[in-house]
Amino acid sequence: MGDFAYTAHDVADALARLSGVAAARGCAVDLEAQDLQERWQAVAVVASAGQLDAVTLEHLRAVFNYVENVIISCGAPDSFDVYEVAFEAIAKIGFYLQGGEPRQLLMLLLENVHEVYDVLLSCVETYEWIQPGATGTLRLWMLQVVFACFGSQQITGRDLMELTDNDVSGAVSLISFILRCERAGFEMQAAAGRCLVELTAADSVFMNKAEGEDWQSQQIAKLTGMLNRHVNGLIKGLIQFEVVEAFGRCICQHQMSHSHTDVIVKHFLTTIHNSLLYCSENQKKLRQHLATQSTIVQDIMIPYVHNILPALYDNPACGPSNIEWQNLKSVLQTFTVVTFNINVFRPQLRDSDMLTRICDVPNSLTHISMIELLIKIAINVDFTKGPYADVLLVHLQGAFDALTQEGRDRLQRRLTSEQGQRLPFARSSTQACEVLAFALTPPAGEEAGGPAADERKARRKNNWRTAKNKARKRKRMFGMQAKGQGGASAAPGVAGDGQDDEDDSEDDDMPPLIPADNWEGHLGQTDETFVPSMAKCQLSGALMHDPVKTPDGYLFERAALEDWMQHYHSNPLTGAPLTIDEPPPPEVAPPVPAAQAVAPMPAPAPMPVGPSLLGDLPSLANKESKEKKKEKGKIRIESRSVVDCPDDMRCAIDGKVMINPVRSPYGHFFEQKTLQRWMQNCGSVCPVSQQPLRMEECIADADMKKKIVKFLKGQV
Repeated sequence: MGDFAYTAHDVADALARLSGVAAARGCAVDLEAQDLQERWQAVAVVASAGQLDAVTLEHLRAVFNYVENVIISCGAPDSFDVYEVAFEAIAKIGFYLQGGEPRQLLMLLLENVHEVYDVLLSCVETYEWIQPGATGTLRLWMLQVVFACFGSQQITGRDLMELTDNDVSGAVSLISFILRCERAGFEMQAAAGRCLVELTAADSVFMNKAEGEDWQSQQIAKLTGMLNRHVNGLIKGLIQFEVVEAFGRCICQHQMSHSHTDVIVKHFLTTIHNSLLYCSENQKKLRQHLATQSTIVQDIMIPYVHNILPALYDNPACGPSNIEWQNLKSVLQTFTVVTFNINVFRPQLRDSDMLTRICDVPNSLTHISMIELLIKIAINVDFTKGPYADVLLVHLQGAFDALTQEGRDRLQRRLTSEQGQRLPFARSSTQACEVLAFALTPPAGEEAGGPAADERKARRKNNWRTAKNKARKRKRMFGMQAKGQGGASAAPGVAGDGQDDEDDSEDDDMPPLIPADNWEGHLGQTDETFVPSMAKCQLSGALMHDPVKTPDGYLFERAALEDWMQHYHSNPLTGAPLTIDEPPPPEVAPPVPAAQAVAPMPAPAPMPVGPSLLGDLPSLANKESKEKKKEKGKIRIESRSVVDCPDDMRCAIDGKVMINPVRSPYGHFFEQKTLQRWMQNCGSVCPVSQQPLRMEECIADADMKKKIVKFLKGQV
């Protein structure tokens, strides 16, 4: 049972506390406290000896009925202490009496109280925002009840969404709480991290459990809208419920166990990696949120790499089959995305010896995918300005020269002609690009539009069509990491030469979303990865999701151009003078394919779901009452979800609902702690207007805080 090894005494203690709080609240019950304890003792005695008989099951049924009556007769908005101990009691009973008829009785209880369960989950975060600690560990026990019924390894991200009425932000809230709750234990926290990774993958939207769903036949615009709603809700949840901080606490909690830390860090890195890859209206908010949490690099990420390096150094045959290797590659993929998106992280990696130490890992510089990631990180951090530039350049140049001619060609393709489907790197680091030009030049005879490129394009298209069923099994979209990802295709202990087959899954960061012939014609000719020329940023070569067009007609990804303009005030291609505030011509529509286009979306709407692991436990959405239901006390909890707050109640930096709002002289509102972190990392400048700003110039706004509280209480 792992972390859930509760005893009969633990259950008796919980029932005793439940009797006390129920009596204090005046809840309608049908058993006296002493009778309740006697019935439980009768159950415990038989359970310790073997299977429960019919008489003992009746005692257990009476205990469950008692708890059920307490839950449905309470109904007061300040009774979280009652609900907390009630769910604690049945969770402990569920784990103590494993399987069989006791589990069926527990599931029946959940079915009878599911409306209360639903309301509690929907309002608990709002009450926590208004009064931190008001709900105690209620969410912990509510989830443990579900884990007791179905097992921690069987619960998925979609199951958590079903519990929260298909509200992805609500699911993220639950996960964040479990990660930061020390009483949850590793088994539950690992399951929560795994569920979060599942929610960051497009599979959680499209791989619905309903039978007969054929997403391939749906219009691209409809699928895009579904994905956008999910992603925007997901990223809002990551910011609002401080998932980064929650992971940090969880990692610190388990720092004495390397095996536990490996699991939690992997979930953390994969979550950040996948979330930053999405084309979302909230992605900029996420970048700014992470920038204000910049200690995650020096306090978590870099130390974690240094911790796993000794195990790799001690294994001369290490390769993709080793867990440490898989985790190291996940770290590098995450670093590539993070350093491309967030400037503040670049100096911390550039001035660390981490990259040079990774180059010393046996076989690391014989695998093309690892060399590619190291080159991209080196470019993103502009390694030529760091103290380890010469050593790192020697490593990368030597690795390139040691590859076979075919290996060098493949690496160059990954960094040039195939870049539209791979992780991005910053072309604004011009000096780094110059010294690494040996890898950033297309293979001889394979320049864009040449016969060799056309031949490879046709061959790759045919291979992808042939492997369509295999691609379905992979189910990885947008180049995202999956749970348990690792590419462990080699035999255990065998490193391999790293120059695997061209169509190996390790090679494809971002499989194509739609066939080449489905792109709109005005986007131009597609390259060998089937991305049209006008859909790619002319600076980074990556697929655009927020494109801008310069006055002289060049197309760039906004984030890439802004990064370039921080260093240079000219067009990256022509050298002509350019300022970032020059708007694109109004008649130019963003040249982005429908599969990737992102428009502002409303709050996530509930999506239909089919049968799930929850079995007979009904969806916790409101349903019409069934016949012969027990009389329920009305649940008088009126509130709105935190994620429903309008934009004017959110911090202008990361979009999080403000707890301690401050107003700047320029009229912008910020969360006080977030603004302080911003100034520590970025200097005394307004995050919105870029005008000079000091913390002393910002004043606390009590009226705004009252306005937020009234909104969340449903009074406005």
